[in-house]
Amino acid sequence: MDYGDLTEDEELEDNIIELEDDEGNVEKYLHIGTIQYKGEWYCFFQKAEPETEEEEDEVVEFLLKGEGEDQQLVPLEDEALMDEVFAEFCNQYEEYEDSEDAMRLER
Repeated sequence: MDYGDLTEDEELEDNIIELEDDEGNVEKYLHIGTIQYKGEWYCFFQKAEPETEEEEDEVVEFLLKGEGEDQQLVPLEDEALMDEVFAEFCNQYEEYEDSEDAMRLER
């Protein structure tokens, strides 16, 4: 697919995935970034259809495991690692995107 010909809405649709929570509820999330940190890949998402103002800036993060068709998103459980990875994501986000947007993000 030639991404140069996509409209903004089509690009957003390509970045939306459905994730299931612990209770079996499925929600749509927008992929906002992937970084490599200390030899691992981490993916970051925001709710595609936030219901509250707090959800608008809330970010969830996952470890990306596997390759190709076997890739899986693994939830992070170590709070210290989550803080460390999120700080690195915000640092990189500030460098490449709008620093004001990066400052509003919450884990």
